[in-house]
Amino acid sequence: MFEKLVKELMKLGLSEYEAKVYSGLLGLGEGTARQVHEASDVPRPRVYDILESLEMKGYVEVWQGYPKSYRAIDPGDLMISLREGLERSIHLATAELNDLSLQAKKRTFPIWHIKGEFGVRNQVRTMIAETNDELLVICTRSSTMRKISKDLVKVAEKAEVRCLLTDGADAFRKAMPGVTIIEPTRFTDPLAKAYFEAYKGKIEKNDERYRPELLMVFDGTRSLLTYQANDEWTVIVFELPLITQLQKSAIVNMMEEGH
Repeated sequence: MFEKLVKELMKLGLSEYEAKVYSGLLGLGEGTARQVHEASDVPRPRVYDILESLEMKGYVEVWQGYPKSYRAIDPGDLMISLREGLERSIHLATAELNDLSLQAKKRTFPIWHIKGEFGVRNQVRTMIAETNDELLVICTRSSTMRKISKDLVKVAEKAEVRCLLTDGADAFRKAMPGVTIIEPTRFTDPLAKAYFEAYKGKIEKNDERYRPELLMVFDGTRSLLTYQANDEWTVIVFELPLITQLQKSAIVNMMEEGH
């Protein structure tokens, strides 16, 4: 009878029997344990401890007669209490998770992978926001650039942001104030040209297809490479100084030679 309601109350923190008892009692208006059992379909031996649990939480009021009579609190008051409980749980869980995250960062490996579009998008935005002085970007797809354009504009308020794009530079210049947009027109340095061609190309090997889409170097100390492997999004984060400095050098060379 209350199947949908019970499921929603369970999402808010009540157990299945608690949700059934509260809903049944609310429908009764007031009732004894036997009446609650009949209205909620909760086994009678369990009705007593469930009613006691709801009373302890403040969700049920009790009249100490013989037999005892019960009444559910107003649904609005229940929602306020459940919301406050959820907010406390979210606050505590967030603090604990952040503590775990800080502990993990202390032992982070210098190279690591993240897969899946959500994970990739979240990691890219997090690392952009953490930039303090300089952010270098090379992007081969305008659709990818659009997804992070607002993040780049925001971080450009505190850091120098330079982006090398393969196409659509004029449109992004208008939409991204404070960000230096470069679209290469020529290369005088063969090495810079080789870097650029290698990055914007596709790689096929053993029936696997790889396409680099975004390379970013953050403050010269960390870098991030996103690519698609057979249509699956993957990000590689580098925290090795040798690799990040080589990547920075390559991007700067392309930017300087591509004008």
